[in-house]
Amino acid sequence: MTNNLKESDYNANEVRKMELVLNPSRTKKIKMQFVVYITLISFLLSIVTIDNTSLLFMMPLFYLCFLCGYQALLSFMVGLLGSIVLLHTSYMTLLICMFAFVLLEFCILFQSMKSRYVPYLLTLLSGVYYAYIQIDLLSTLLLTLLTYFNIMIFSYLTPLFIHGEYELLTHERMKSLSVVVLICMMSLLPYSQVITMTLIRVFILAMIAHESLDDLLPGLFYVSMLMLLMDMRYKDDILTILIPLFFFFMTKCKSKWTIVSLYYLSHIILPFFIDFSYEYHGIMIVVSGLLFLLIPIKSQKSLLSSSYQEVTMKQQLSKQVDAFCHLFEKMTTLFNGTPSYNHSLEYVGYVYEDMCQNCSSQETCFNQRYGPNRLVKLMNKGLKEDYSKEDESFIHHYCLKPKQYIDIVYEYRKDYRKVHRIQQEYQTMKKDLYHQFSILNDVFNQFSSQLKIGHIEENHIYEHMSGYHFQIAHLKKYYESQSVYYIEIGLYEITKDEIENEFIPILETYLNETLDVEVLKTPMHQLGYTYLVLKHHARYYLQYGVSQCSKDPLVCGDSYTMFSMNEHQYFALSDGMGQGQKASEDSTLTLDVMKQLILNGISLNDTIQSVNALLKIKNRNDMFTTLDMIQVNLVLGKAMFVKYGACPTYILRDHEVIEMKSQSLPMGIVSPIETMVENFQLFENDIIFIISDGFTSQFKEFLEENKFLIDEDHPKEIAHLLNSLMSKDEVNDDMTLIVLKLCKQ
Repeated sequence: MTNNLKESDYNANEVRKMELVLNPSRTKKIKMQFVVYITLISFLLSIVTIDNTSLLFMMPLFYLCFLCGYQALLSFMVGLLGSIVLLHTSYMTLLICMFAFVLLEFCILFQSMKSRYVPYLLTLLSGVYYAYIQIDLLSTLLLTLLTYFNIMIFSYLTPLFIHGEYELLTHERMKSLSVVVLICMMSLLPYSQVITMTLIRVFILAMIAHESLDDLLPGLFYVSMLMLLMDMRYKDDILTILIPLFFFFMTKCKSKWTIVSLYYLSHIILPFFIDFSYEYHGIMIVVSGLLFLLIPIKSQKSLLSSSYQEVTMKQQLSKQVDAFCHLFEKMTTLFNGTPSYNHSLEYVGYVYEDMCQNCSSQETCFNQRYGPNRLVKLMNKGLKEDYSKEDESFIHHYCLKPKQYIDIVYEYRKDYRKVHRIQQEYQTMKKDLYHQFSILNDVFNQFSSQLKIGHIEENHIYEHMSGYHFQIAHLKKYYESQSVYYIEIGLYEITKDEIENEFIPILETYLNETLDVEVLKTPMHQLGYTYLVLKHHARYYLQYGVSQCSKDPLVCGDSYTMFSMNEHQYFALSDGMGQGQKASEDSTLTLDVMKQLILNGISLNDTIQSVNALLKIKNRNDMFTTLDMIQVNLVLGKAMFVKYGACPTYILRDHEVIEMKSQSLPMGIVSPIETMVENFQLFENDIIFIISDGFTSQFKEFLEENKFLIDEDHPKEIAHLLNSLMSKDEVNDDMTLIVLKLCKQ
């Protein structure tokens, strides 16, 4: 037998994204890229000035770096110092940012600031500076407003800068990122207007190639306004960029060549709107198109397009499943509503025809005092039960042949009871079938619900935790296997104690699952970005071994199965009636049906009732099997025992034998059957023994005698050892022994 049931299905493509968990080299690469990007952006933004100040761009970048931690702040300062030293930009921006840092650290020290108020504080600080350098009132208000807008725009990029994943590029973040890129390009305007406008055009063409023009336009219009605030002479250059873009809304270009062709043709209309210079504008247009053709651009689908297609297909499939469920439900209801036929009136007619129809004393018998149907009621009663003395006295008083009447009723009563018993059995079978159809209908309904939910469970978690006022910036769920997954979360304004004592317990309660902290990267302050990775996985695994002996040399009547469902591991043993092929088929059928129902999400109670009804229907009470099943939760180590006509199960813990038994009939005898389950907390190194009735009733004593022979052996070796000791004598019945051992991961 195989041995170790650790789940090892590994989804490398998904887990690759979790850079801080499983890939240190990737983590280092992302950190290096992060430092370079922040330094470069800080250097470029410090060059862009409106009214001789770059604070409306540097303060938002400072806020972004403040959320990301000390490393980002240090990179920010390096870039800013570089521009001051190399390009002699104003050092006042550095002083204002350092003052803002000291002020925020002071607020953190006394815990007097919430992260949602930081943008207002930085905006106010910037407004005071604008007023201090004696900019006119209207310009001061405008710059203050732009500073706040820029802070909001930059704040969307925090998860993207931290994780460095393309999958985090939502439409909102794409708009923010395009603004940052375009502002960085604006830094070249004072040095070369031609190069700047050419690079902007290349960037626009790249966005068109990625089908992200809708995400680009808001940022492009916003940056165009900023360029006009810098210098109104850029008006014609801005128009030469914006006007041709309207052509790309009227047609879709799928290749770089078609994009460039339409790009060149769209500029034909420019001479009608501006003073077009073929030397100046023409060079920029031609060069930007050629650069776009030379730049290698990976073909990627537009954001969320694959998800949208997946949702659309799921909606169509869900509609089909819903239609089938509705039809199936109607058919099931119609089947259940079929009335049962009452045979008693039919037999009353037989008695009346044989005894009363041609009787000469009808006028005397059907006395008006008692009504015309008095004797008919007596006939109906006699078919179902014995007459009382009062009933017999009434019959003798009004019937000429009372003995013959009672004998005829008695004879028909035997036939009626046989038919009635068959009718009751038919009704029971019909109810069982209706129950099975109802369960099948539930399976389809669950499938339809899962199709509708799909992969949006992340949204459910996000909405639930946001309801507790946790500020979640990023949430992603990655599956390593069916029962092992990670939840990667980015949080604002939260401390380590709040995560451990509030956030995780609330999330565990909502998911009804346990979570372990895999990674917890807290910032240098509670106002920053906290990176958290939680892991749900099995804390235990089961080793197992099976040994069998059979009376029939060809086939064993005992059957066993093992399977997994999420974090649960199932082991089941069934003993068919008798020995040989017939017993094996019956027990195998029991386990196969039970396994498939559980794997399809049917509850344990419904599964047991379904299997029991199936066994009754299959051979009309001529078939029954035992069921001995254990369900082990590999996360909590809890076991649930299900026993029907099965032998006791024994647990060996530190050389102490614990007996688990239940008194119940085998499956397939009575319907409905009472669900018999018993829960038990297992511990590490517990050894579980599941046996069939081929073993002697003294198995507990046998185990007590030989428990010291069981040391650190594998369950496979234990099973073969015990079975060989038990089966020294002649085998009188099929014998199966399953040995399980709970081990810590």
